[in-house]
Amino acid sequence: MPGSSWGRSSQGYWRSKTIIMTNKPTVIITHHTGGTDAQPLANSSYATVADIDLWHKLRWPGFTSRAGYHVGYHYVIEKDGKLTQTREHDEEGAHCIGMNLSSIGVCFSGNFDLTTPTLEQMQTWYTLYRKLDKEFPNIPVRPHRAYARKTCHGTNLPDNYFMVKYQEWTIGERIKQLRSQLKAILTRRRMR
Repeated sequence: MPGSSWGRSSQGYWRSKTIIMTNKPTVIITHHTGGTDAQPLANSSYATVADIDLWHKLRWPGFTSRAGYHVGYHYVIEKDGKLTQTREHDEEGAHCIGMNLSSIGVCFSGNFDLTTPTLEQMQTWYTLYRKLDKEFPNIPVRPHRAYARKTCHGTNLPDNYFMVKYQEWTIGERIKQLRSQLKAILTRRRMR
């Protein structure tokens, strides 16, 4: 039904609602595609948006975003750094029980119980977080495991991994800017 939303019922299953649920993000929740229940250490590094869309379509068949995705996350960052927005920020997610109306879900392809994010994924993350931080100033970032009994976003990554890496990148970018400014000043002085 166009304009309908899905939510968790008290009986624990997903059902259609006639009202639109509005997401009011207060936190970014990070995820990894991880393994499976049968094979928790399975390599999912090459999971694409299409793969995740199919997984979520099987799990929540009628829960479709305005963009036409079944993906419960708001963003997916694939191994090569490709970013896909699958839900608008005000759309209810389906990525963390109890937090789907107050968060933005970002999923990274890969099993971070085995590996770590690629450089391309991290470069995309820096750009995405900068954008989200402008829209939602000082929005914190937490792993899925902060809200559920899971290893997600991966045992190889500490809880603050994505924020620490963003801060390191920001400092590195500022150092590059200062070097460039210093070089320009020195060049002007030499020309005098």
